[in-house]
Amino acid sequence: MPEPTSINYAHVAHRYDKSRRIEPAILSALVTGLRSLDARSVLEIGAGTGNYSRALVASGFSLTAVDREPAMLAVGAAKATASWIVADALHLPLPDRSFDAAVAVNVLHHLPDLGCALAELRRVARRGAVMHAVVRENLATLWFRRYFPEIDDVLLPLHPPLGRLITALFRVGFSSVASTRVFYSGSGDLTFEAARTQPHLIFDSNFRAAVSGFRRLSSASVARGLVELERDLDSGAFASIAASFDSAHAAVGDCVVVTAH
Repeated sequence: MPEPTSINYAHVAHRYDKSRRIEPAILSALVTGLRSLDARSVLEIGAGTGNYSRALVASGFSLTAVDREPAMLAVGAAKATASWIVADALHLPLPDRSFDAAVAVNVLHHLPDLGCALAELRRVARRGAVMHAVVRENLATLWFRRYFPEIDDVLLPLHPPLGRLITALFRVGFSSVASTRVFYSGSGDLTFEAARTQPHLIFDSNFRAAVSGFRRLSSASVARGLVELERDLDSGAFASIAASFDSAHAAVGDCVVVTAH
């Protein structure tokens, strides 16, 4: 199984925001979840360069942002008035029940021990947690797999199925869990899944360098996939290939936001 934390974010921190923005649908689901928990004080793990941190502060929450990479937090600290802590999500240096709720955005697949991280969230959050995640079902319904089959070996193992994530939340003590499907608008946050409706993005080396999904694939696999994708786009075959994934994708979305009480 590939190492979840193999990406060196110290090397990408200052170019990360060239393709990363707030996805409105994700933010809306996060805020809805936090308000359902009647949360005011919020802990965000894996805060990165602080895009969602800033949006959560602007939405009225008192935020503490945690990330294990100082270079990422240094970028984020300039964006919002919050507490910024360099720490590992598996060993939070925070007291029990010190926040109303916890938030995680696009971070669960980077954690080497998901159960341990969820237990930490349960420990520090009085009312619950709201988590954005790309689960196995989301990745499995992307047409990307047709052109980059290495995804099945390199990426799928990092992303738990939704059922496994929900089970893990119950195991650490949450009593109820609800999930919401989310579809990317593609208007701002150019993350891995955003290219589903914008295949031209994949030909941009800067885009590929800014998303961990493509950085994890071998250069040979990416090169082969680009040749095949360009061929099918030029011939017109791509439209039917992509469409063959649409029905399954519509049933699961690009990602999920899970609210646990």
